[in-house]
Amino acid sequence: MEKVTKKVVAFVFIIFITITSLIFVFNEFSTRNLFIILGIIIILALYYKFPILTKWQVNKAWPYLLSIVAISLFLRITWIYLVRAIPISDFYTYHSLATALSEGGILYEKFLSLFPHVFGYSKVLSVIYSLFGSNTSIAVIFNILLNLGILLLVYYIAKSLFDEKIGIIASAIYAFWPSQIFYNPLVLTEPFFTFGLLLLVAAYLYMVKQVSKTSWRIVGFLAIGVAAGFLKFIRPATTILIISLVIHYLFLEHKYNPDKQVKIKEILCRAALCLLLIASSTITSRFVLDSIENTVGVETAKNTSGFYILAGLNVESDGRWSFEDSAILESLIAEELSSEDIHAALTEMGIQRLKEMDLITFIRLQINKNTNMWGNDNRSISYIQNSIDPSSLVNITKHSTWLLLGADAYYFFFLVTSCLALLFMKNGTKEKIKNGSYILYLYTLGTVAAHLLVEVHSRYHYSVIPLLCIPAAVFLTQFDKNQLVRKSQ
Repeated sequence: MEKVTKKVVAFVFIIFITITSLIFVFNEFSTRNLFIILGIIIILALYYKFPILTKWQVNKAWPYLLSIVAISLFLRITWIYLVRAIPISDFYTYHSLATALSEGGILYEKFLSLFPHVFGYSKVLSVIYSLFGSNTSIAVIFNILLNLGILLLVYYIAKSLFDEKIGIIASAIYAFWPSQIFYNPLVLTEPFFTFGLLLLVAAYLYMVKQVSKTSWRIVGFLAIGVAAGFLKFIRPATTILIISLVIHYLFLEHKYNPDKQVKIKEILCRAALCLLLIASSTITSRFVLDSIENTVGVETAKNTSGFYILAGLNVESDGRWSFEDSAILESLIAEELSSEDIHAALTEMGIQRLKEMDLITFIRLQINKNTNMWGNDNRSISYIQNSIDPSSLVNITKHSTWLLLGADAYYFFFLVTSCLALLFMKNGTKEKIKNGSYILYLYTLGTVAAHLLVEVHSRYHYSVIPLLCIPAAVFLTQFDKNQLVRKSQ
């Protein structure tokens, strides 16, 4: 089962990257996009000839890690000093709600009953605001600290799965990632959610790699489930992580035992731990939801996916938010329906849209959704341009051409190399991609699958980026061109 699961995950991920690359080049054909793909091919060809990182030796990791941390901080601090943003739309909602909560108030009661996860990050931010003041610059500094935490977690996860060298390269890839720098002037949930996501992945890997006692594993899985229950109210995508961990623990984190009785006991134990993980997450989520409901004073929806399904199946808007869908939501609110009934009605409308599509329309919708969510990493600049503060010291519109090009080129290069790690994952009998790494691919593919139905935005792939840094680093440090020759023979 382990080998089958690995092959399925690898095959689906390779297909996804191939389709995404083809859509990037041909859906909206441009010289710029073709230039990016050709540039990636040329760089990979040069790396085939001169695989310098494969020969690099790391004697002491900490000087490199400190240097990467310093460079990462310098890049992010410089960016927020030069480029400033005024919170608008979702970003304003988080900021204004956090401000109200820090002062003991509440805003947007009906909205929060429909989308209770919005309350989560605003509550976290309100604690920061109550300590340091409700200024957007505080939220921006918090973003940078979270970026630093993400970088260190990328290093830790890569080191625990592989070695210090891959940890250093993976953290360096993350440190220089353009969009992860560009997003920092905005008040957004993604940095905190991504930090929490990586923290749970790191905790899970520690439990399965370092803890052998069942009693301690019970404590660990319980703690991870409880933490995931809270994290769900930062971003609902936490559910994807829970599913990824369950699949990994049941099918990939497996040691063969010829003793049938021991094998059955092991399977039952694994199943019980997975049930504990799911149950603790579900119970915690319900507890948090009840707490939010008491705070806002309005009955909250238990199923909050209705609007996202409606928007995600809107052919006219390519699966993105639209004024049309927002107007439908407003009309249902005006009818004074409960939040649960509103989402149920929106889900039904979304499913009806799906039923009315022919196959060609559905395929076209998925191509456009792929373009909007996975076919670019430059929308980080677009978000900034839409909310630019006149006090900014740099006119990013003037420099947008090369900023957009750099963001997409960097993104696609490491998207491709994270895929190539799967194609060159064996060196003789040695696995280059360790079992634990498949969590990274499972979460990525889960995110892809979820957004086939629900609303898409480019920034929704934010949490996937640090995960992809690790297999990309594996490819760059363990690439064996002799293996490529053997494969071709």
